[in-house]
Amino acid sequence: MLQMSYYSISAYWPTLIIPVRCLAIAILLSGLPNSLTAQSRLDSLVRAIDYAIENRDIYVKRKEAQTNSLYAICATLTTEKSKYEANSRLFHELKHYDLNRALRAAKEKLKLAFLLNNESNIRESKMNIAEMLGKMGMYNETFNIIDTVNTATLNKEQMQYLYHIYHSTYSLLYQSALSDEEKQKYIRYAYQYKDSLLQVLDSTTLSYQLVYTTHLIDIGQHERALAYILGVYPNYKNSRERLSLDYTLSLVYESIGNTILQKEYLAKVALGDLTEPVKSYIALRKLAVLLFQQGDVTRAYTYIKCAMEDAHFAKARFRMNEISETLPIITAAYDQQINTEKKNLRRLLLISSLLASILLVCVFGILKQLRGIKKAEIALRKKTDELSAVNNQLNSLNKQLVESDHVKEVYIGYVFSICSSYINKLEKNRLIVHKKACARQYEDVIRITGSSNLFAQEIKEFFQSFDAIFLGIFPRFIEKFNALLREEERIYPKSGEFLTPELRVFALMRLGINDSGKIAQMLHYSPQTVYNYKLKLKNKALSSKEDFYNSVQTIGR
Repeated sequence: MLQMSYYSISAYWPTLIIPVRCLAIAILLSGLPNSLTAQSRLDSLVRAIDYAIENRDIYVKRKEAQTNSLYAICATLTTEKSKYEANSRLFHELKHYDLNRALRAAKEKLKLAFLLNNESNIRESKMNIAEMLGKMGMYNETFNIIDTVNTATLNKEQMQYLYHIYHSTYSLLYQSALSDEEKQKYIRYAYQYKDSLLQVLDSTTLSYQLVYTTHLIDIGQHERALAYILGVYPNYKNSRERLSLDYTLSLVYESIGNTILQKEYLAKVALGDLTEPVKSYIALRKLAVLLFQQGDVTRAYTYIKCAMEDAHFAKARFRMNEISETLPIITAAYDQQINTEKKNLRRLLLISSLLASILLVCVFGILKQLRGIKKAEIALRKKTDELSAVNNQLNSLNKQLVESDHVKEVYIGYVFSICSSYINKLEKNRLIVHKKACARQYEDVIRITGSSNLFAQEIKEFFQSFDAIFLGIFPRFIEKFNALLREEERIYPKSGEFLTPELRVFALMRLGINDSGKIAQMLHYSPQTVYNYKLKLKNKALSSKEDFYNSVQTIGR
């Protein structure tokens, strides 16, 4: 049976070789240490594939970014020639990733080729379209295009490309044919075009060497095919070239029955596909089948499911048809394995439940004895917590009482002092007025009793005394109060002042006087003024009204 991958196909057209960009994968593909066995190397590769499948969104985003940059370049170009070249690059970037978009790029190439009136470009674009249609399963449309190509006008590379399209299309028809008669017809045509390819390819090129190796497999010379490809293998260092060789090596090892090495080389290729990423591929599907045959059902299901999703994304109908042949079998086996595991799990749960029941019976007696101790511990802990809470409350009340006593001591002394001062001043003023009245100096008496200067002076002295005593008790009141306000709204007394009127209102609140009427009476402000000060500073606070007033009460505590 003729088996060819897209790696050998891409080799016919040199511009299709795309380097793998992932350094870690390149290291893997460059060859693992010889000291490791083939099975160890395979295990390492499948673990890397598992990781790549879990993280394939990362590779897809990178690919989409590259594609979008090409679209952006196309949008900026103005000449038909530059647009043709850009769409050519876009076609080769997408042909193994998204067949629909690759087909659109090929059609755009054809449109531009007609505008350029370039026959060579027209032929190339038509063959691009035919290649994509073949991969999408539209074989009649493919032949309708390539059968009209005049081979006499083709250059060497275009002739290689035409034979490649014929060969790949007949190979796909062979794989999808139902009757033996159809299969024989299509395989005969595929062999003929493979022979034609060997005639036009240079024997020193990778394209020729890959096709020739598969030709040796076709005619049953498996050992010769292995010796030949191993002989040319060291000549190529490029990662994409190595992937083409690796897939062909997997075909050789398949033909000689070496399943371990076949899986190893398929794994290398599948890893490269996932990290490139390529969406229209065959290696992962074949690896899934082999893993399924050796009993690794879970991994086989993951791989075949990933392959189907990628083929659907790429709109590669021929790949979906290939996968659909094995997907139901692997899925059924996977479902059966899951069901078996569920049954085993239920059995284990039943046994565990029985053991747990026995354990509960054993533990019940112990728990019964411990219950009394537990209750005593809980009661003791509760009492301890209650005592701790009461102690904390007592400590808090004690601190407040100490503070209150201190404030009372200071302000009692202040009140006695100021009352004594006012008595002395009243007596002094009484004597002055009495003296003036006795001397019948009534105008002076009227002048003295009618002036408000004395009241203003006394209020000023009263505020200064209050401020000084308050700040003596709470020296950091202004700093702590401003910390409760937004930075741009903070209040600082002018030079020569201790407290501003607003701060004086909140100083009384700190002393426990919260009634606005009492504050107004004590400071000789109007009740509205006190209310306005409270509202103004509450709106400037960092916290809510209630939190702000509570915070003022704790300053200096």
